Amino acid sequence: MLTKRETFPARLAGVPAWSFLCAGVLVAQIFALASVPYELFEPWDKLFHALAYSALTLLLWIGTDGRRPALVVVGVMALAMFDELRQAAIPARSADLFDFLVGAIAAGATGLVLSKNRGRTSCAESSAR
Repeated sequence: MLTKRETFPARLAGVPAWSFLCAGVLVAQIFALASVPYELFEPWDKLFHALAYSALTLLLWIGTDGRRPALVVVGVMALAMFDELRQAAIPARSADLFDFLVGAIAAGATGLVLSKNRGRTSCAESSAR
């Protein structure tokens, strides 16, 4: 049987380290795609913004174990703003207010859903039966 000390690389003091790793990869992809001089997914870009920032909020929520909900949501919203400002600095790109709004709304909605479900368990062992 593994002790808590032996599982430390897989978990960071009881917090899933994999979620921070996945969040970092997602942020790197967001900034890499923002550097491309053209829009990759022209008709679907708003959907992809919503999915990316919602997933990022979820991963950071898991990583912080839901203990800092406001910090997670505001941080993801700030990242959406920084992403659009960064695109404005790229000569062939421009910032889009609607992209920022979609990212911010997705982060806020995901945080709201997660905070409403806080404390609920879906485990069969903890059911009232």
